Amino acid sequence: MIARVMSLAFCVLLLTVTAGRVSAQDVSIGGRLGVVGGAVSFEENEFGDFDYPITGLQIGGVAAYRMGSVLSLQAELWFVQKGWIETLSGGGRRLSYLEVPLLVVVTAPWKTAPQLLAGASVGVELACSVTGVPHVGCVSCSDDRVKWLHRKLQFATWFGFGVRRRFGASQLQVQLLFNYNLTNLNREPLPRGWARLFSGALSVAYLVPLGGTRP
Repeated sequence: MIARVMSLAFCVLLLTVTAGRVSAQDVSIGGRLGVVGGAVSFEENEFGDFDYPITGLQIGGVAAYRMGSVLSLQAELWFVQKGWIETLSGGGRRLSYLEVPLLVVVTAPWKTAPQLLAGASVGVELACSVTGVPHVGCVSCSDDRVKWLHRKLQFATWFGFGVRRRFGASQLQVQLLFNYNLTNLNREPLPRGWARLFSGALSVAYLVPLGGTRP
């Protein structure tokens, strides 16, 4: 369902651009850089384990379409790292994704203005490693000694808030984003139930309009 909604939104934007209804001043492009901290939630945690977050990187590009004075649509492409450390059983997990979020952004029409963001994303795993297992060290999740069956395609929600500051025609966004994966990460029979990643990101995005003049 989420994938269909995202695909439909991308198609609508593409058709609108093709029809000539989007001016260069309405489209901005830029980049995003942030720090991510996250962990995992289990449906059933029989061992009473506590999970510490792993800090990761968020970096990527942004394409924004301004739909009005306060509303815009942002399609983004990120490299993002997520994971956790299990304090009792050991074996921290670090997962790297290529993630494509589609965010709706509401911004007050001031030079320095608050923002609200919400949307969904699809992510494809690029790498997975396991750390902290005794006598093993840091190895791939597919290593026979720690082999972990999990899903590599993830659908997730994103929401958050921030501040936008205009600098002439360009803009700087400082945002706190929160993420919760909707896909069950686990494919193994134990632990029972689902396992889902969640994270928070403190990130900065800088955007420049293609038209170059309209603020």
